[in-house]
Amino acid sequence: MSTTPLSSTDESLWGPDLRPVMTALMSIVAIVSYNNLSVSAALPDVGDDLGQIELLPWVITVELFTAAVAVLAAGPAVDGLGVRRTFRITAVGFAATSLLVTVAPSMHTLLAARAVQGVFAGAVMTAAMAGVGVSVPARLRPRAFAAISAVWGVMGVAGPALAATMVATVGWRGIFAANLPVTIVALLIGWGALPERQEGAARAPVDLIGLLIMALVTGAALSLTTGQTGVMIAGAIVFIASIAVYGTWAGRTPDPVVRIPHLVHERYRTVHLASIAVMGGAVGADAFLPLYVRAVRGGSQAVAAFSVLYLSIGWTASAWVSSRLQDRWPGEWVSLLGAVVAVPGAALVAFTVRIEAPMPVIYGSFVWLGAGVGLIVSTGAALLQNRTGLAEMGRVNGAHQFLRTIGITLGIAVVAAITFSVVDRRTGDVESVRDLLSDDSTVASVEVIDAVADGYSLALVVVVAIVAVTLPATLHLVRTRHQQLPSAT
Repeated sequence: MSTTPLSSTDESLWGPDLRPVMTALMSIVAIVSYNNLSVSAALPDVGDDLGQIELLPWVITVELFTAAVAVLAAGPAVDGLGVRRTFRITAVGFAATSLLVTVAPSMHTLLAARAVQGVFAGAVMTAAMAGVGVSVPARLRPRAFAAISAVWGVMGVAGPALAATMVATVGWRGIFAANLPVTIVALLIGWGALPERQEGAARAPVDLIGLLIMALVTGAALSLTTGQTGVMIAGAIVFIASIAVYGTWAGRTPDPVVRIPHLVHERYRTVHLASIAVMGGAVGADAFLPLYVRAVRGGSQAVAAFSVLYLSIGWTASAWVSSRLQDRWPGEWVSLLGAVVAVPGAALVAFTVRIEAPMPVIYGSFVWLGAGVGLIVSTGAALLQNRTGLAEMGRVNGAHQFLRTIGITLGIAVVAAITFSVVDRRTGDVESVRDLLSDDSTVASVEVIDAVADGYSLALVVVVAIVAVTLPATLHLVRTRHQQLPSAT
């Protein structure tokens, strides 16, 4: 099993061999993250222009759904066709569908274009992540992932601001039109820079049945975030049943879209588990911080929206620290350090929210938690690639990205279920809580404020338990570091 990427004499990511690769990959990551983060700013104008405002949530949801499934489908494509061809096809597709979104004349057309855009967005992200593995030497991968994390962090701050500027100047269509020049630049730079198909990689037939089953898994997971009891119960049943069905299917078909060993083999499972736990818990807590700020602390919509950035600040900074630590420490020890940081960080978040500490203190606790996330996630990505042969880089990266997406979705679902169940039990009116995030003039009653405070506080206790899973997971990585792990295939 070869885990050595294409030969490069560069001692830096920005040497002559790797500079075009990293520029292309970071550019495409930047525009895909911008595309994800900026859509919320466009929704009011989209509704005013195209009507059918009851469909507005689907402008975001349909793209999340198709992107999550496409991440899996792109894995075998990357291995079979090579990173270069997959990158070319998916980047061109992303640019073309961005144009379709830009000129969409109706809400239904927009939703269809967003669905297809999600396919190419998810696929090109798998190609980009696998591109690191097949292009960048192992010693430089931590720095590559730190650079990619920095791009996500910058776009987390700048993306919504750029989108708001676009809406104010050229309208909502300008948000999606901005995808075109950046994607074209990434294509021009990366067209011949990324490697071809790896030796030993086999072209596999498309596992349509497996994709359909995993689409059910994804859709069911997304339904768990609705906060509606009936929908969530049905979604949980479908989610569990779909996973069981896929396990049976993958055991019978010779080439499933996701190979079970890539999920549960000793080489990968604790790397997956640590990332799923820390991202699910942290992002779940962060997703409902704006509601807490708005309802309980009386912040404006703008202040509430900005509150989600503190986790990203810690995450981005610690990803850079992680890359430097891995120059001296094994990645397994850096992951354990991340768990040692993340678990107290999650506990501090829960404690400061419970005692209604000053908001700067709560924001600081989210920065601390984000630092643990960055150490685990960035290091985990490099560890995963260092344990994977080049011929399987696409599949393993696709599986890891999919699991992270599901972990985040389930984390949000847990916090939503607990918070909204407390509100519903106390007030019987969950919709009044949703209105707080969409209207600055809405004022919550004392009963609603207390219910949101108690529900969110209780959810954060569960978040601490979720994040605590990172400790045994990373300890296992450290204990098995010197073992000769068998191949997953």
